[in-house]
Amino acid sequence: MVNESKKGKLSSKEIDEFLALPIIARIATIKPDGAPHVAPVWQQWDGEAMWVIPRSRSSWYGNLSLEPRVCISCADDINPEHARVTIEGIAEVVAGPIPLIGQVKQIADEMAIRYMGPEGPSYAAKTADRLRYLVKVTPTKITSWRGEWHKRYIVTE
Repeated sequence: MVNESKKGKLSSKEIDEFLALPIIARIATIKPDGAPHVAPVWQQWDGEAMWVIPRSRSSWYGNLSLEPRVCISCADDINPEHARVTIEGIAEVVAGPIPLIGQVKQIADEMAIRYMGPEGPSYAAKTADRLRYLVKVTPTKITSWRGEWHKRYIVTE
């Protein structure tokens, strides 16, 4: 049962706390033919922007060069609150294609620790020489919710 006080929108602090968890993000991009493409990615939220690190040959990365608008969905489908955050925004390539060095390595190591534990950076180090991009997604709209269906979806007839 969901605590009634824990329904509805998340506060900014709750969004920050939620996105600090090892939640796999799904990034939606637009393919050259106009079709949507969704890919699971590790994410790093800094309170103002979301960072992702695609491999240089990721199909979804190629989509960004044609259309930088993206939508990212982060969801907890296990816990009873069912927290959700969606971020609509503009993707900007900050670095790349480069190996895991500098800011890219720092963010990748932070992600690896969050998703894999203390040994995570050793996982990332195995592919450190492979080229990646550092992409910053600046939100234009953030939507969040938790709990069951919003009352606008409930038919009372």
